[in-house]
Amino acid sequence: MRILEKNEGFTQLELSKKCHVSLGFVNKVIKKLAEIGAVDIQRRQFRIIDSSKILFDWASKRRIKKDLSESYCIDMNIDDIEKSLPFIFTAYSAWRLLMNSLPFDYDEIYIYVPIEEKKLFRMWINDKPIKKGKENLFVIFTDDEHLIKNSKKKIVPLPQIFVDIYNLRGIASKYFIKEMLDKYPIFKVEA
Repeated sequence: MRILEKNEGFTQLELSKKCHVSLGFVNKVIKKLAEIGAVDIQRRQFRIIDSSKILFDWASKRRIKKDLSESYCIDMNIDDIEKSLPFIFTAYSAWRLLMNSLPFDYDEIYIYVPIEEKKLFRMWINDKPIKKGKENLFVIFTDDEHLIKNSKKKIVPLPQIFVDIYNLRGIASKYFIKEMLDKYPIFKVEA
């Protein structure tokens, strides 16, 4: 989020190291972002010139359902499930917990579980009343160090919340996205 708000230069090497990805991958991404007018590639660095384009490009390419590892129908209300979860929230739960706001009722919880906490998750889920029916808990096992390190108080960073909600179907996502755009003008495309 802070990077999106700053108007300073970055080197591809800095970004590569910070995100633990290859320099070649960073160069490829920066080139594509330059093509859509989101960044300006300069001689030894690049500068973000339109953060909303970066966010919406990411959101349009994100496929959260493809990344899901497991899903469950837990016979508990959403609040009780959330209170008992020791993992990293995203989507609706993350926004509600971060902003203490509920723009629309939701019946699905999305979480990231660090790979090294998979056993802990198994212990947690084995203690829950699972039944057949519409799933209400969606789990993504992750080894994304950047996501894990930048999640605070069991909540992913704000841009991740945005792109994850943007990818969800149903009326709830529209209300959450609208509220996010209203509260964070940096996400809006400005003319």
